Amino acid sequence: MCRFSILLIVALLPVSSVRADVSAESTAIEGVSYPKMGEHRVTYKLLFKLYDAALFAEAGATAEQVLARNCSFRLEFRYLRSISKATILKSADHMLAKNLNSEDLSQITAATQQLHAAYRSVETGDVSSLTYIIGVGTIFAINGEQLITIPSKDFAQYYLQIWLGERPVSVQLRDRLLGK
Repeated sequence: MCRFSILLIVALLPVSSVRADVSAESTAIEGVSYPKMGEHRVTYKLLFKLYDAALFAEAGATAEQVLARNCSFRLEFRYLRSISKATILKSADHMLAKNLNSEDLSQITAATQQLHAAYRSVETGDVSSLTYIIGVGTIFAINGEQLITIPSKDFAQYYLQIWLGERPVSVQLRDRLLGK
């Protein structure tokens, strides 16, 4: 079991990816339909399917608006295998350290701890989402259950670097999510 956990940690870092076309074409956020901007299946060495990710944004939104957090959007993950909370959080902490300088990281430490405390292990078929809504903040949900809202644009700007930043978990994932 320990070997499998280590494999998952490693798998979440140097990710190889292949395209997926499995998510809905739109999602509802506060009663408004948001079209899918892009999607991608994340695998490790083309063998271990980890999750399908999809990005839904306001109609007409551009990649630049998403990256600047100048529109509302949802980043959604459908898990293709069970992953423990500890594994997910270890990977998130690693990616945050990779993407943020110590000053930026310290700005979101309290909010990151709150989000991570709300997290839980996921099973095959579970869906988690990070929804950024202008003026509200980042809403984290698993299987449609809203677990926490972090009311800060800075948090969204920094935390979402894991998938949408300069050094994301996968450049191919980031680019496909943004429709590039």
